[in-house]
Amino acid sequence: MLPTFYSWSTEHIRRVFEAKSERDCLKALDDTFSQRLEFTFNGSPLPREGLQKIVIAMLQTSGFCLNVDWLNAVEVPRDGANRNGMLGGYYIIRNVKKPVPGSSKLACYERHKSVNVVIESESADPSVDSRRIVKLAIVATDVPVQTTQPPL
Repeated sequence: MLPTFYSWSTEHIRRVFEAKSERDCLKALDDTFSQRLEFTFNGSPLPREGLQKIVIAMLQTSGFCLNVDWLNAVEVPRDGANRNGMLGGYYIIRNVKKPVPGSSKLACYERHKSVNVVIESESADPSVDSRRIVKLAIVATDVPVQTTQPPL
């Protein structure tokens, strides 16, 4: 039996967003998402390349210093071996940097994400963990990180 969808997802999503180079991120994306991925971001359908561009841009702007914090997840296997199933989860990506409107300065945000995914094995070989996300629906918003100024 393969690891649970939750443990698989937390490991793979961390590898994507906590990658320390573009090469590591691209490898993690290929290990996590099917080439035939069906993807929506805040209700808008995007190609798989759209996901790749979003992730790489976030990593580059943050200096490859993102952190993922999973808050919860619910998984539903479709078989007894955890080869195919679904997962709904919520996690926060910390240290997201975005330009301040009207400025060249970057501000720090947290990206709050709710995800619903369909995970399927891409090989019939039961000895290989060939699971990939084939359907991904993300609802996400960026929340500014409040910095407190020390008293004068």
